[in-house]
Amino acid sequence: MITWIILVILLIWCIYQRVQPDGKIEGQPLGMPRGTVRAMITILIVSFPLQYLIFNIVNIPGLILNALFIVVAFYFEARKPGEERIKRIIREIKKPEKVEAEKEQKKPLYLPKYSVRGILVFLLTLIILFDMANQRVAFTATNTIIDIVLIIGLYMFGSLFRGIGIAREKKKTKILILNMQNHQSLSKYEIIEKLMEEKLGWWARKGKSFLSLFMLISVIISFGFYSFDVNEGLLLINIPELYTLTFQGFLLLLINIYYGIRD
Repeated sequence: MITWIILVILLIWCIYQRVQPDGKIEGQPLGMPRGTVRAMITILIVSFPLQYLIFNIVNIPGLILNALFIVVAFYFEARKPGEERIKRIIREIKKPEKVEAEKEQKKPLYLPKYSVRGILVFLLTLIILFDMANQRVAFTATNTIIDIVLIIGLYMFGSLFRGIGIAREKKKTKILILNMQNHQSLSKYEIIEKLMEEKLGWWARKGKSFLSLFMLISVIISFGFYSFDVNEGLLLINIPELYTLTFQGFLLLLINIYYGIRD
């Protein structure tokens, strides 16, 4: 129940901010600040075990715990895309007086800086407190070798797609540079600026939005099945005494592909 309340609040807040005159962020998934969908997914996954603890439900599905550890680890990992660094370098060289003003650009979920991390720490603290109050360990290891292989394999599968995309982008960049007029006389900053002005491809314009929306919907559907304990007829893999994978569990496993592509 808590997760669904959080989801409704976040959706209403983001939609309200998105439709404001300055709410659309060009070049970002769904036109919202970079990291908004990722932050929403992370908050939903971290909050979901609370309903098991509050209602003293003994068994928290292992794939939910796996997803929790994965998204928290990835979210707190410090990273900044190369494209953003390059754009900032160009702005600092050409118009240094505007760099300070750009520091006020919108953060994930349209919240102040570090707000999402603060929310995650708060939710994790609640989980620990409820777990201690119930006098049991919620995070008992339930991983099997198959779980680990699936997590690593799916992440590598996503990384493969990312690698293919990077290789194609490098090839395209070389061709664009060679086709620039007098490219040999241009400085490296001028070349980079011209590359940034090139028309973005479909994936750069729409693909990331589609991927982010698909992952958010997948998580919501998965939690819907878990909330109503829908298991009948949804077994994708059922090997007695070895491994069982439900449809809702598979949807959560897709997070590993998502992070492999977006890492």
